[in-house]
Amino acid sequence: MFRSAVLFALAAGLMPTVVVAASIETLVMPGPVIEDHAELEAACSNCHDVFDRTAQRRLCLECHEEIAGDLEAGEGLHGRDPRVGETQCRDCHTEHKGRAADVVGLQPDLFEHEITDFPLEGAHVQQTCSACHETGARFAEAPGACEGCHLEEDAHAGSLGEACGDCHDPQRWQSAQFDHDTTDFPLDGKHQPLACLSCHTDVRFDALPMECIDCHRLDDAHGGARGDGCGDCHGTNTWDARFDHEAETGFALVGAHSELVCRNCHVSETDYAGLPTDCQGCHSGDDAHLGRNGSLCADCHDQKSWEVRFDHEAETDYALLGVHESLVCSDCHRGSRTDELPRTCEGCHGSANPHGESLSSCGDCHEPSEWTLVPRFQHDLVGFALVGMHRTTSCEQCHESLVFAPLTDACSDCHADDDIHGGGLGAACADCHNPVGWDSWQFDHDQQTDFALEGAHRDLACEGCHQPGRPAVKQASTCIACHRGDDVHRGRFGPQCNDCHSNESFTDPVLVN
Repeated sequence: MFRSAVLFALAAGLMPTVVVAASIETLVMPGPVIEDHAELEAACSNCHDVFDRTAQRRLCLECHEEIAGDLEAGEGLHGRDPRVGETQCRDCHTEHKGRAADVVGLQPDLFEHEITDFPLEGAHVQQTCSACHETGARFAEAPGACEGCHLEEDAHAGSLGEACGDCHDPQRWQSAQFDHDTTDFPLDGKHQPLACLSCHTDVRFDALPMECIDCHRLDDAHGGARGDGCGDCHGTNTWDARFDHEAETGFALVGAHSELVCRNCHVSETDYAGLPTDCQGCHSGDDAHLGRNGSLCADCHDQKSWEVRFDHEAETDYALLGVHESLVCSDCHRGSRTDELPRTCEGCHGSANPHGESLSSCGDCHEPSEWTLVPRFQHDLVGFALVGMHRTTSCEQCHESLVFAPLTDACSDCHADDDIHGGGLGAACADCHNPVGWDSWQFDHDQQTDFALEGAHRDLACEGCHQPGRPAVKQASTCIACHRGDDVHRGRFGPQCNDCHSNESFTDPVLVN
């Protein structure tokens, strides 16, 4: 009805041409536009050029100036997306679908955030859209600076400004990366691995003190006595002092001194001047000589060890040999080291002489290497050479009292208790025995007596004839003298046994003549 009325009015010339044209466009409009474009709906020319369909993009950008700016600057979603180019807006944003239609057409699951001004990196990748984009707000309105989302998390309370990226990155908020060398206080040594809050305890990052003592006053073992110049002795790598003791004090720390810590000598942390530089000044309590040897400790000792380095032979003309070499000074020098000491064995060891006054020259038998070794006395010089078993016999086995008075050289004087003959063979032991071995005796009965051993006599042991109590040298040589008890004739045939018997066998008589 309305359309027919309009056509009639146009034919009759009763309506303006422009109004009629607009009314006709409205009548042929495909459908309502979205709510935000509703005020433009009255005139299609707001968005369309009747005679130039390609002008629609220009008309869109005239209203959407921010999009036009992004396209021109190559920024934002439209400026960075290479697919936009000269594409008509309507290709992506279709209108006339109704007031509640979605002309944006955003698909969050497929959206490529990398082509925006805010590519997602680090922890941002795992976030949902709603974590940054508020409901009802345009996506492009989401903040792009750190403080836009993390202002409440700013531990610095805004004191460092808004350039969060200078220290932090999206991977992890707590992992600050700041080049401290760009400040007036480069971090080196032990300062380098410290966390920021170790020094910036109140989260203050400007106008901090930079002197050592400002942070380490409680660590100052000197209690302020050494002033504020900590760097003169200490470095940032360690608290160990790197003080040049020789250059600064004239007293070089060498030997065992070089291993000491300051307080070994500087007992009081406030006492660093006027300390003695001579040995006695510090070591009088360690002086084993109790001052008797004076204060020239360096004559015998050095700074490496308290062990003596005194050349006894060169300084005293008395070489320390043998066991003397291992002695300590005080073993001999009971008083001052300048006291004159005896140089003979008897002078020091007289009271230990077990030989009494019988022997006075210790060096004739003993030597310093070992006092108790077998003496090197030449025994043959006293007329009794030590041979055989005598050579391995200790002195005290013969000289029981160690008073080496002259002893007799007869075997029986020492070996009477060992004489199995009971003295029956006299004292001439050497006739049968020798010092090599008591049991290794040799006696030639045929040559050394008037009774040659023949026949059965040759196999007899000595005691077979030489009975105890019978002096061997007075032994009778007749048969009957030894065999009277064996005489079956009971003496009827006289003592001439050898007239019938021979010494080969007593039981087999052999008649002679």
